Amino acid sequence: MTNTWTLYNPGKAFAAGACMLGILNGGTRHLKIRRIGMINNQTAAVTGVITAGELRFYTSATWVGPTALTAVAHDSTNSALSSVTCGHAGTPGGTGPSVFRRYTWSSDEPKLTTAQNNEWECLIPLNIIWDAGYGDSNVQPLTLNPGEGFFIWNITGAAGLCDFWIEFTDEA
Repeated sequence: MTNTWTLYNPGKAFAAGACMLGILNGGTRHLKIRRIGMINNQTAAVTGVITAGELRFYTSATWVGPTALTAVAHDSTNSALSSVTCGHAGTPGGTGPSVFRRYTWSSDEPKLTTAQNNEWECLIPLNIIWDAGYGDSNVQPLTLNPGEGFFIWNITGAAGLCDFWIEFTDEA
């Protein structure tokens, strides 16, 4: 079985033109992204907006000024993720980006009394925005070879909070 990690960024405030979460593979590993998700985490009333996001892939990737986060191993005996930068914010760059998916998201607070986008975004599997773990062995997961990076990018919208997560494996 392959070493697996979850990179999680809870309570991230939406900001237009911002990196919400990302991974830069600066070493010799081969990281495979299996799932990416967002969970609406806005618990106080806000005037929410429709946001637009992208899943962006860069070759010859760079990342200036990220705020570091630590990916959590699914098994405590997994080897250390040396030369892998995980975090949010800052400015990703490099060759690209190639956009794998563009999506919309409601940043309004969920309510118990309605069934709008804000509420559905709290339910698994409806908050998964990329899933290569659905059992089709003919579909390759997103692979970050050495020097490549993958980022969740918020294009527009600056209200509300959201949890972002990336589940990935290390297939050195």
